Amino acid sequence: MNEALTQKLSAVLQRSLPKNYTSVSYAISYKGQILCADSLGYQDGSKLHPATTSCTYNVASVSKIYCTTAVMQLVEQGKVDLDTPIVEYLPDFKMLDERYRQITLRHCLSHTSGLPGTQWKHFSTADVSENHYYEEVYDYMAHSYLKAAPGEYSTYCNDGFTLAEMVVAQVSGQSYAEYCMEHITEPIGAHSSRLSPVRNTDYPLVKEGKKPGELLLIQGGAGYTTTMMDLCKFGQQFLGDSKILSQKSKEEMAKRQGATFLEEDIRSTAFGLGWDSVCYSDPDYDLGEGVLQKSGNSFQFTTQFMVFPKYDAVLAISETHDCGLDVPEVGLRLLATALYDQGVNLFSRYQPVPQELAQQLDGTYLVPSAILHTHFYGSFLDISMDSVRGGSHGYLKALKYDGKEFVGENDSRYFFVEKDGDTFLMSNLRGKVAPMAMKAPKLPAINDVWRSRLGKKYVLCSTSPWDLIPCELMTGFVLKSLPEQEGILVASCSGRSDSGVYGLFEGTFAPVTDTVGTGFLRTPANGSRDLLTPCFEVKEGAEYCTLASYTFRDVDSLPVYSGQGFEGEAYDHQTYNQVYTLPHSLDKLPHVPENRRLIVLDDNMTTVYDSLMGGKYEPVKKGYLILV
Repeated sequence: MNEALTQKLSAVLQRSLPKNYTSVSYAISYKGQILCADSLGYQDGSKLHPATTSCTYNVASVSKIYCTTAVMQLVEQGKVDLDTPIVEYLPDFKMLDERYRQITLRHCLSHTSGLPGTQWKHFSTADVSENHYYEEVYDYMAHSYLKAAPGEYSTYCNDGFTLAEMVVAQVSGQSYAEYCMEHITEPIGAHSSRLSPVRNTDYPLVKEGKKPGELLLIQGGAGYTTTMMDLCKFGQQFLGDSKILSQKSKEEMAKRQGATFLEEDIRSTAFGLGWDSVCYSDPDYDLGEGVLQKSGNSFQFTTQFMVFPKYDAVLAISETHDCGLDVPEVGLRLLATALYDQGVNLFSRYQPVPQELAQQLDGTYLVPSAILHTHFYGSFLDISMDSVRGGSHGYLKALKYDGKEFVGENDSRYFFVEKDGDTFLMSNLRGKVAPMAMKAPKLPAINDVWRSRLGKKYVLCSTSPWDLIPCELMTGFVLKSLPEQEGILVASCSGRSDSGVYGLFEGTFAPVTDTVGTGFLRTPANGSRDLLTPCFEVKEGAEYCTLASYTFRDVDSLPVYSGQGFEGEAYDHQTYNQVYTLPHSLDKLPHVPENRRLIVLDDNMTTVYDSLMGGKYEPVKKGYLILV
């Protein structure tokens, strides 16, 4: 496996994920070998156990390909026929509609059976110890009608695969789960790939958030859990030689077998046996002919499974729903990036970014309150918003290069210009062109005086009982250097962790003297508004900093809180707030007089309680106290 490529792809994927998600996993095989694979996030909502490539995901309807494989094996052995009515194999199968006697395995596997759709009872369950699913299916069918004559048209149908599963069990004399393990997954070395009744606990099942583990009793249609690497092993069976299927069977599965009565309907006719599409295409990529595609969606997971004959490649990707990804789009983006790294160009509508251009434009871009980074890969550009505290998230994702500009959603466009030695990121939103950010310039290294301030915390000491700004973004700041840009400093401000208005405020500046710094951005429009000018001074042994009209105090100089109360009867704007450090838990708040204010911060200077805002106080173990 290519570790460097895997790290690159995982970084691409990470920028597409929200702040709070459970897990996503992917694998790509190329020329019969796993090229890259990774799992991001955690095994469940507790975030105690990171997800690994040994974790399994519920691949839901991708299970239909395993079911079809099992049927085709029995066809090869002459034990079943695709065009023989199912009632010949399942004599207990009955419906209210007599046309059910015409339903064949081919109808079931191509979604042309006319069956109602889904037997929902025990479709999804947290436990499989009590299993009467087949009885429930027979009862459900006995009280149902067909929605169309068998073979009339294709409409996606889980019920057909449930019947196919039951045929496999009946004809083989084994449980469906045991049959698939013995004849499909174990022969190809896919040891994690199991159906719910025979789960292998060596491969933990991911659970979305704090939900219970999701197991599906609808095994033929949706019951498989597997790692993405093992799903790729299964996909490789449809490329070249196979350990489990004949070439004739694979060709039969890959034929268009869907039906429709609407001339304009292309999707329905693209069904193969089991496959959602046997001719999948995408306008952004040259995927080649005969691409096999199957998706899966359960109550917790979304999965995409694709086989590319032209490139001898397989893509497998699965996410918990809280990832919120466009799984097909993200999967193809990962595949194209991976193969481009191998010298194979899948990009069609958009162009790969020339390497020299990527090197020229790659770097750190600044706006007054945030730090942006450009990331070029394949024909794409990601712009991430990064924090000097270590946080990062996608800001603009998967912008596509058309040879001149980078195209985003709703035809938004972005490009770069150079002027007087500076590089600017420009946006074109519905015809409104404006500069967004300026590339961080190369500045002289900071001196020892400024270096001594790095990592120091400064807490607010000059607010009023009525000032709302500190509630959001300025209860304190930490002074840090900008990564890979030593001459640039960042005031990383704190506020409320749940502030949805401003979020994290990180202002950049450059030293002018030992005590004064200034913002240096020169971006028109909104690009250089609200620049910071920090001014430091020492008074009575404590270092203070004036920043954005507020005054902050070095936390190392703060007295320890030991029950002090508010001084004076009224608020005095001419004096600093009383500020204390809390080295231990503060279990009880002091009394707050009328027209005064109490702010409690945690050790990161994030607001955990503000009397102006009210709410319940949760005792803080360590932090700071501001009496206003």
